[in-house]
Amino acid sequence: MANVRNTKQRQLILSLLKETDKPMSINELHSQLVKELPKIAKSTIYRNIDSLLAQNLIDKYYLNDNEVFYRFKSDHKEHKHFVICDQCNQIFDLPTCPIHQLEDAMEEEGFIIKQHQIQISGICKNCIKNN
Repeated sequence: MANVRNTKQRQLILSLLKETDKPMSINELHSQLVKELPKIAKSTIYRNIDSLLAQNLIDKYYLNDNEVFYRFKSDHKEHKHFVICDQCNQIFDLPTCPIHQLEDAMEEEGFIIKQHQIQISGICKNCIKNN
């Protein structure tokens, strides 16, 4: 990969993704970044996101009716799956990946799974209590 400039925008995007415990959309990133960089354009965020994805520093998720979210990867082999509350849209981590055994079995058959995503939706305990 070509030399990647370590700009202030890139540093802030990566810092925001590292600090949060949930995936963030471009709109969420933008609303946080304008506090520090009032003139930052969404196109700048997209460019930096593309670079971070290419470097395998972040993951891309399609959540909430295929809206795109991004999350920092603390380990290059790490990936997560999520459970989303239909009422409050809160996102919870699925504690383990139920697909690993299937991936291993498929690799034994000579098939390589490049990626997978699991999204489960339901109602969280707080929303159940409040109904």
